[in-house]
Amino acid sequence: MKILVIEDNLDITELLDYILKYDGHEVIPSLDGTVLNSLDIIQPDLVLMDEILSNTRGSLLCRKLKSDDATKSIPVILISAMPLIETIAAECGADAYIEKPFNIDTLIEVVKRFA
Repeated sequence: MKILVIEDNLDITELLDYILKYDGHEVIPSLDGTVLNSLDIIQPDLVLMDEILSNTRGSLLCRKLKSDDATKSIPVILISAMPLIETIAAECGADAYIEKPFNIDTLIEVVKRFA
């Protein structure tokens, strides 16, 4: 599965990249949401993104994806240490969420729901 990871913390991006590749996925890492302008080229099977990005919120990007007919079927998982991430994810239309700090087994389990 091709997973677009949008996370502005390089250490977490590298950790997610390692875990997901080890689990057999192709990972496209990005440090910001501008990569969403290239979705037609990337064609991810899943978007995993942080809620707090340096230039925007993951929930705003999720709303944008879910409101566009061309991208609304792409599963989105928000990942964050923000309080109430479950509510934020539900309100923006995210398909799932993962709380930071995350357990590796939980990460893999949530991602596999969309494989």
